[in-house]
This record gives sequence, structure tokens and C-alpha cells, in this order.
Amino acid sequence: MRELAKKRLNENLNQSVKYLTLVFNDFFILALIFLVGALMFWYAEAMKTMPTNLWFYKPLTGFILWLPLLTGRFVTLIKEADMQFLFTQDEQMDEYLKPMHRYSLVLPFILEILLAGIVFPFATVKAGISVWNYILLVLAMLFIKDTELEIEKSNLYFGKKLSFGLVSLVALLIAILSAYYPMVGLALGVVGTILFAPNFKPSFGDKMNKKLLFDWRYAVESEKARKDRVYSVFSMFTDVEEKQVSIKRRKYLDFLLPKSIAKENPNLFLYRRSLLRNPEYLNLLVRMTVFAILISWLVQDWRWALGLSCLVIFLTVYQLLPMATEFDRNFMYRVYPIERQDRGKDLVKVLTLGLLIQWVLISIFWLLLLPINVNLFEAIGILLVFTALVVATYLPNRVRKMNQKNFGIR
Repeated sequence: MRELAKKRLNENLNQSVKYLTLVFNDFFILALIFLVGALMFWYAEAMKTMPTNLWFYKPLTGFILWLPLLTGRFVTLIKEADMQFLFTQDEQMDEYLKPMHRYSLVLPFILEILLAGIVFPFATVKAGISVWNYILLVLAMLFIKDTELEIEKSNLYFGKKLSFGLVSLVALLIAILSAYYPMVGLALGVVGTILFAPNFKPSFGDKMNKKLLFDWRYAVESEKARKDRVYSVFSMFTDVEEKQVSIKRRKYLDFLLPKSIAKENPNLFLYRRSLLRNPEYLNLLVRMTVFAILISWLVQDWRWALGLSCLVIFLTVYQLLPMATEFDRNFMYRVYPIERQDRGKDLVKVLTLGLLIQWVLISIFWLLLLPINVNLFEAIGILLVFTALVVATYLPNRVRKMNQKNFGIR
């Protein structure tokens, strides 16, 4: 079973590396550099004027260090076929899950250490936490994450199951407590890891789940949900073959569709409907808009907000370009007498509407979050001009090339 686990982990690692090379492309690296630079600039400026030893600094430190614990759910790589072919291997599942447990710790541990390094100046200078206590606090977070994974592992067997939300809430309370009493938090983390460890026979985790039978159905559904979350992140930047898209109607967006389709352009209607009902495209548009608003609020400077928002709008267009080939493999689209010569122009119209909505939302939140002055209104105008240039030059050119490649049309 351990060899099977190692084989699946290698396959999963190769798949992750393949998508990560696509995610961390030139555009994303550029955006990441700008974002990190903006955040560090804001952080350095805020540290100069921020008062020291306010009452909420320590709870805030605990909360920030708790955030990486939300990542890195327990990886099992259990497949649906395992319910038939590995059904008799219940007693061997502990051996299978041991390397999975170690693999699941990698991402949250890396994120925790990186975030701890960023928060270190604030925690030691402004929050008044000593260096030694801060190290204990970080160690407490690492042990708490290990405990969370032990609980998730225990949930894979028949018996009482603790929800991830409840466990995360308890972890948050311990993280805040640890900001005041790091030794207490570290002790709770170590005790939790020991109690839920499978080799500790009198543990609470062993009493909660006697580990007589492996809950295959629960394991399969949990792994499907975990993979879907991972694929959703990858799909923000590239096409993911393994991800199954669920198209659903959103009634609250029906006002953006024409009431009568008798005189509606078929391509225009299809693209507009796809943008509103395909979660990949709609969620991408929403996430990028929220991202632009968030970084604008963080930097609190119209220059950085303008530059980063322009970059976000460009990345939004870049990631929505696959809509140009969405119907290429649809048999009915090819059979029906739909004019395809101008479908690129129809797509540009739909994406232009989406980008204008994005610009309006960003501008409104700028007026709410940033200091209102003449420069801010100039930035709003420049952002509109940049959006217009993107949809007038870059977008039609890329759509034309994609259509020529697939249909040989302009």
C-alpha cells in the first residue's frame, strides 16, 4: 500500500508541476512582482506611522498566522475504483495514508513560514511579542496544522466525524490564545497531535473512531471535493482537462440577457449566456474584480491602484480569451446555419461589456476606499482609456488569430 501511495503521489506531483508551469507564466509573474512590491511598499510605509501595542495587535497576529492553516487539506488521492479493488485493504490503509499525511503538510508549512517571516517585524516591534515567543507561536501553528490533518485522517474511518469548519474555529481560538501565551498554544498543538496520532492507542482520536472500517464513500467524495478546489485555482489561469464544469442558470443575472431572442444575433447570445452561466468565466471576472479592489484598498495610493488595476484588467482579458474557441467542438454549433464570419466581433462586444462593468465597479470602490482628489478622478479616466485600448486593439487581434487557427476565418 505504501508503494501505491508513493506512485500516486509522484503522478499527482507531476500533474501539479505541469499546471504550475502554466499558472506561473510571464504575465502572472509580472503581476506577482507588482503585487508583492505594492504590498511591501504599503507595509513599510504603514510600519512608520503605526502606533505600538494596541490591544488588537496580538489577536491580529494570531489571526494572520492562522490563515495558512486553511490551506492544505488532507490529500488521499483515493479513486472511485478503489471502492471495488481495494475494499479488502482496510487494515492496510494506515500505511497508505502515512506518506499522504507528510505530503499534505508541505504546502501549509511553506506558507506558514513565509507568512511568519513577513509578519515578524509587525509582531515583534508593534505587537510587543518577543522573538522567542514569536518562534513558539509559529511552532504552535505548525503543530495545530498537523493536528488538523490527523483529525481529517481519523474522519476517513467510520464513526464520529469532526467538521473542518469546527476544527478551524477551534484552531483560530488557539491561535489567538497563543499570541498571548505561546507556550500554552504550543502545548495544545503537541497534545492534539499526540492524541489523534494513530499509534497512540488510548487517544481521543482512537476513541472517536475505532478505525475498524475505512469509509470509502466518504474518502472518495472528500478527495473529489479537494481536487475540484485545486482545479478551480488552476482553471483561473489555464484550461484544466480534468475539471468538470457545471453550467447553471443564475436568475439574478437574467436581466443582462435579451427578453426576446427572435432578432438576437446567435453568436452574441451564446457568448453572453456563456459568460453569465459558465462558472469558469463568471467566477474569473468576479475574482479579478475583487482582487483589483482588494489591492487598491491595501496600497491606499492612486498610482499603485491604477497600475495594478490596469494589469488586472489585461489579465482578465487574457484569461477570458478561451471563450473564442468554446464552441469549436460543439457538433450542433457546426451543424446549425450560424454565421461564423463575424463571431469574433460578437465576442469582443460581450467581453467589452464585461470589462466596462469591471471598470465601473473598480471606480466605485476607488471613490469609497481611496482619498478623493483630482488625481483619483484622473486615474479613473486613465483606467477607462486603458480598458478601451485593450478592447479596441489587443482583444480583436488575439480573437482574430484564434479564429483563423481553428476555422480559418477572420
